[in-house]
Amino acid sequence: MKFKNVVRNFPVFAVAMVAAIACIVATAVSGEYKLAAAEACLLAGVILLTVAYYSVYRKKKQEMLESISQEISFADCKRNAEFPIPVMVSDEKGKFLWYNQAFEDVVLDENEYSEIDDIIENGINVLAPSEEKGVNIRCDGKYFTVYSHRRDKQTVYYFIDNTKLRLVADEFIKTRPAVLMVSIDGVDELQRLYKESDCSSIRNGVTRLIEQWLSDYDCMMTKKGDSTFIIVTKTSDVEKMVEKKFDILDAVRNYQYNGEDLSITLSIGVGTEGGVGKCQAEAKAALEMAFDRGGDQAVVKNKENYDFFGGVSRSVERQTTVKTRIIANDFAKLIEGSNRVIVMGHKYPDLDALGSAMGVVAVARAYGKEAFIATNSYTAASKPLIDYLKTNGFEDYIIPHSKAKTLLKKNTLLVVTDTHIKSFVECPELLEKASKIVVIDHHRKSVDFIDNAEIFYHDSSASSAGELVTQLIAYLPYKIKIGSVVADALLSGIMLDTKNFVLRTGAKTFETAAYLKKAGADTVRVKQLFSDSMTAYKAKSEIISSAETYKNCAVALCKSNTNEVRVVASQAADELLNIKDISASFVVFKTDNIINVSARSLGKVNVQVIMESLGGGGHQTMAAAQFENETTQSVSQKVKEAIDKYLN
Repeated sequence: MKFKNVVRNFPVFAVAMVAAIACIVATAVSGEYKLAAAEACLLAGVILLTVAYYSVYRKKKQEMLESISQEISFADCKRNAEFPIPVMVSDEKGKFLWYNQAFEDVVLDENEYSEIDDIIENGINVLAPSEEKGVNIRCDGKYFTVYSHRRDKQTVYYFIDNTKLRLVADEFIKTRPAVLMVSIDGVDELQRLYKESDCSSIRNGVTRLIEQWLSDYDCMMTKKGDSTFIIVTKTSDVEKMVEKKFDILDAVRNYQYNGEDLSITLSIGVGTEGGVGKCQAEAKAALEMAFDRGGDQAVVKNKENYDFFGGVSRSVERQTTVKTRIIANDFAKLIEGSNRVIVMGHKYPDLDALGSAMGVVAVARAYGKEAFIATNSYTAASKPLIDYLKTNGFEDYIIPHSKAKTLLKKNTLLVVTDTHIKSFVECPELLEKASKIVVIDHHRKSVDFIDNAEIFYHDSSASSAGELVTQLIAYLPYKIKIGSVVADALLSGIMLDTKNFVLRTGAKTFETAAYLKKAGADTVRVKQLFSDSMTAYKAKSEIISSAETYKNCAVALCKSNTNEVRVVASQAADELLNIKDISASFVVFKTDNIINVSARSLGKVNVQVIMESLGGGGHQTMAAAQFENETTQSVSQKVKEAIDKYLN
């Protein structure tokens, strides 16, 4: 406590002194002379300490004033001392040289600070702030804008107290409107399985859960159709929902009807920036993002990005035959209106990327257009299919990136298959140069998606890009024959991504496989595309034998440097799922200077969410991530931390 406060509160000290003396006298009167003497000594000690503190404080203050008197003129000190706003002078290192009474009262406020860094809570450097704009700082729960100017080796600071304005601004931000759009997933499936009266009861039950959830917040809800709700609330309420990670998702996911579990979930889109109209537009975009990522999640649209919550359930099939037919018709028109078609997949293309690209090229050539697959990556994953295509006379279908760049003109259609992420396409230069783009993908939608596509054919419930391309072929306005080789290529992608029709396999997947079988696909020929070399088989066995169990997950490090390491790692991750009580597998391996993670699951664990937290992405049961300037051991530790975060 500063001495000025002692003087200011002198009446309080005087009363305390009188009370202490009275207690000593009362003790002496009662005959307790020794106790009275001890109390008197204690009181004398307190008085001596107070006087000593004051003497030292006054001496230090005098020494400080004398030390700076040579550097700061008396006129400046006098003028600033009478200035109504806080003023402080520091040396070039930020140490206090002088300050006025307003600075002591408002900024220091009984705190013993001696340097500029001591009073700043938000870590901003104010040793050389802008004279025009100033610097906003937080000090002891107060907010100031600091202006300054240098004078030789000293800096003069002026502190403008913005605390009241800041509190008003914070309250304004917290009470700004926010819009939520909530949709019940799986309603079509319910109508297929239950009577209308039961469906109505189920919807009412879910509505009651939503109303119960919203009872904790100051909001307004209105219903739009049978399965969609629009909610208007405050930004502060959205922050509370985020803190609870939108617990309504768990409540609806666990909802039962007549004792039966239902495959019913919620998708929520949230907009928080701007007025109600802009918030509604953002909420709609966020809801579409939730749909494209498979539902059962909340997506919050903020200024620069999206925040995701939930997303642990299997994707709900949303693509209808009518929508597929419309997209197929539009796709055919785009091909007819283009001079040529170039197709590319993702980096390090696999059988699904190459097989689906082959299907698109076959369609374009059937419509009489030049069409090619642009790839430079003859990886172990795609080489068997490339060799198979070349053996069967399709060598001219594949061209390098350099040639594709020369062929890509203004009227050329670029089709991207098996990815929708800008940074993950095999040749980004083609994407930048193309004026007409079509995207065909089945992975859960990422933030960095290709946003200038004329057709964005995306369905996260589909098994593979090969399945989506086959559906387009089936619903083209003019029927074409793709032939057995193209059918084999498409089927190989489906078999790869479904692990031979085990994972992510819906009714449409089997319908698609049946269509390809009728088109001439042969499962034996396709199976041969998955054959391993002896070296790859041994490397895969080493990875599996070295795996460790971590919270029902298998984590393995690949030490092999075989050319097939990428395929070997993914196959090892698949094999690890065959071990009892293993819900997900993660294989860490190195290619060049990149550390990769190949993640797999059987659906109980959403590896896409885990990999996304590490900067990667993918699908619920198949995902990956990449790291630079890391080691396999450090990445393995990051994977374990991501698992902990997901499970918690």
